[in-house]
Amino acid sequence: MASVYEVVRDRILSSLESGTVPWRQTWQSMCPMNLATGRPYRGINRILLAGHTWWGTYNQIKHLGGYVRKGERASGIVVFWSLDEVRRTVSENGDEVAVIMQRERPLVRYYKVFNLSQCEGIAVEDAGDVQPIASCEDVIARNAPRVVPGEPAYLPKSDAIAMPGIDGFASSEAYYAAFFHELTHWTGHASRLDRPGITEPIRFGSEQYSREELTAEMGAAFLCAMTGTDVPVAENQAAYIAGWLRHIRDGSAADVIRAATDAQRAADFLTGGGEGGSSFSGGVAGRASLLPVVAAERRPGSLQRTGPRAPSLARRGLAA
Repeated sequence: MASVYEVVRDRILSSLESGTVPWRQTWQSMCPMNLATGRPYRGINRILLAGHTWWGTYNQIKHLGGYVRKGERASGIVVFWSLDEVRRTVSENGDEVAVIMQRERPLVRYYKVFNLSQCEGIAVEDAGDVQPIASCEDVIARNAPRVVPGEPAYLPKSDAIAMPGIDGFASSEAYYAAFFHELTHWTGHASRLDRPGITEPIRFGSEQYSREELTAEMGAAFLCAMTGTDVPVAENQAAYIAGWLRHIRDGSAADVIRAATDAQRAADFLTGGGEGGSSFSGGVAGRASLLPVVAAERRPGSLQRTGPRAPSLARRGLAA
């Protein structure tokens, strides 16, 4: 039986093989939300559910008064993992107590979900209008990285980001997507998130190098979604896809999930969202945060029931 990591990798590869880059889509497509909670999905689940806004499990849809149409098959999966393990033991007083232990390896599971277009009995009026929750310049100003002239790159030794002027790009979206890519690398510095792909010597084209590049690509996509910025199509889409197909196939099955986890942490760091919560639940940022929610907001009361009421890359060379 395939592991969760292998299932996720196969889904990403299948998308790439069909000509779709899961992390390079419109910003609305990168803001999947849970029907029951109204919260955004996070981490790898943003990538796996990209393309549709509203998702739910069979039981969540049923509890909302809707139903999955006959013959429909779950079109998405949601990955959940936890390092906590609850064990019951007896205290010195003879009372049974629950103790939370840390697992040596995370428990990783996935479950199947359906998108709203597969359902009946639920209408979402205007709820699909996910709203940008910050501007690109807000994110940059909040972090104030040192920026020097040059081709897009993060320079670890000087802890600076090299960027040409915005006039050197085909569009403002292309400029900010490139800036966010390098800004995600910037979070890996030892004084920030201390990511091995930045702090340790790595060989160009190695597995660790590829994972850090995938982290930066996904991090840029997450930040673009938060700021309402469409990630532009790669200049040479065919070569870009071929490069990532090769690197993901050659890497370990866990690399894609690890890269997405690191990308979510980077996006949280850059927007002040913190690192709380699993990849399933969208966290609410603290008062000092730039962003009120770490993805997108929905309008209150926008979810309506039409059925009976239920009980309450890229651094240069990688994609070549």
